[in-house]
Amino acid sequence: MNVQELMEAFEMLPDWEDRYKLIEDLGRHLPNLPEDQLTEDNRIKDCNTRAWLIAHLNDENPPKLVFEADAETATVRGLMALMLLPFRGKTPEEVLATDPDDLFGPMGLESALSPTRRAGMEALLFRVRELAVEHAATA
Repeated sequence: MNVQELMEAFEMLPDWEDRYKLIEDLGRHLPNLPEDQLTEDNRIKDCNTRAWLIAHLNDENPPKLVFEADAETATVRGLMALMLLPFRGKTPEEVLATDPDDLFGPMGLESALSPTRRAGMEALLFRVRELAVEHAATA
């Protein structure tokens, strides 16, 4: 699912209960990280649910940043898949220039999350930017 398809789906769904079902479905399509990647170094700090994020550059020219994520719960996996959508298919520099609020603001996502989930998602976005900075130097 791309950003446009997600926005259209959210507009069609009448309430947040149905939207959360869609978010959890996104998480079901997120591949599991290999066990050797579920390390403390890859863990997203400040997330109540244990969650991990890694990134690597693909072989395209220019190289694009590929994010892979995993979490212990379906909801957090889904939220991670959702939060990573605006960064898909972008170079590290484009990731750094992307404002995810352009997507999540109109969706009303922030108001639908508990304070602890918001803190976890902010930690995810912080880690996305850290990884983009790390990989920008090698791209």
